Parts: sequence; structure tokens; C-alpha cells
Amino acid sequence: MGSFYRFARAALPISLLLLAAVAVPLKILDSEGLERVERLDRELEDLEASNRQLERENDALRREIHAFHSDPRYVEKIARDELGMVGPDEIIYQFPYE
Repeated sequence: MGSFYRFARAALPISLLLLAAVAVPLKILDSEGLERVERLDRELEDLEASNRQLERENDALRREIHAFHSDPRYVEKIARDELGMVGPDEIIYQFPYE
């Protein structure tokens, strides 16, 4: 009985390695294997490019947030450009369009 367990303990890892050595190449080389790997590679490249773009956008937003907190001129510029605000001592002239 003890020799069977020793044989099973030795044979199990070897049989799993042999199974993997046969199954992995078959799975890769089947009709969809290489196409799937190439498709996943392209998808990975697209995702990495998207991540780089998002990092650039995040950096720009961090700079904008920093400017809001530290630069009163930037806040004034945003207030004027995007909100149409004017200073208390300024006069607005409006001309009709033709």
C-alpha cells in the first residue's frame, strides 16, 4: 500500500507536466490560437495607448487644479472667458450685429 502512494506522489507531477507540454502547444496552434494571441496583442497595445492618453489628460487636469488653487489670475481668466464675468469697475459695451 505504501509503495502505491509513493508511486502516485511521483507520477502525478510528471503526468501533469506531460499533459501541459502537450496541451499548451495544441491550444496555441489550433485554428484560433495564434489569431487570438495576435488579437489580444493588438488589444493590449490599444489599451496601453488609451492609458497613455488618459495619463496625459489626468496630468492636464492636475495642472488645472493646481492653477485654480494657486493662481488668482487663472481663476480670473476662467471667470471672464467661461462665465462672462466682469470686474466691478469695468463697463461693458454691446454692439448690435448686422
